[in-house]
Amino acid sequence: MLDINDNFYRHMGVYGICVVDNCILVIRKILGPYTGKYDLPGGRLEKMESLEQGITREFREETGHTVRKLKNIGVCDFSVIWTLQDNTVENLHHIAIVYEVNVDSEERPNTIESFEGQDSNGAIWLPLDEVTSNNSSPLVLQAIEWIRTGTIPVASGSFDYRNFKSVK
Repeated sequence: MLDINDNFYRHMGVYGICVVDNCILVIRKILGPYTGKYDLPGGRLEKMESLEQGITREFREETGHTVRKLKNIGVCDFSVIWTLQDNTVENLHHIAIVYEVNVDSEERPNTIESFEGQDSNGAIWLPLDEVTSNNSSPLVLQAIEWIRTGTIPVASGSFDYRNFKSVK
């Protein structure tokens, strides 16, 4: 029998929290453990890319918005257990370097870039009071905590998505 720790993966990426008029800018996930949930724009760095270059590129690719201002606000991590398409279970350790991001909310965003591995099905301004654990990724939930308290949770959380059915 395969132990859950046998299929372990660590993902580290840069993510942005952007809030305007009590709404948070989120993407609709179409790949990975958060498929069918809202997630923060962001992802892994490309070769020779700085943190700031990475979050700027990810915002453009996933939301169509141009980043105007960045502020690093911290790091969070958590583990996620989820079922891959081949029905194997993966234990994911997610490390997120988090930025406060400002965009021009009046700007007409560019279209979402289409490429192999694109995990955004578009971006929306989600009212803060509509964020729930059922519709949002752990990153969005941690962003709401930061918006509410001004701090990113220190303790690492754990989320079990093995029985989560995505809503398309």
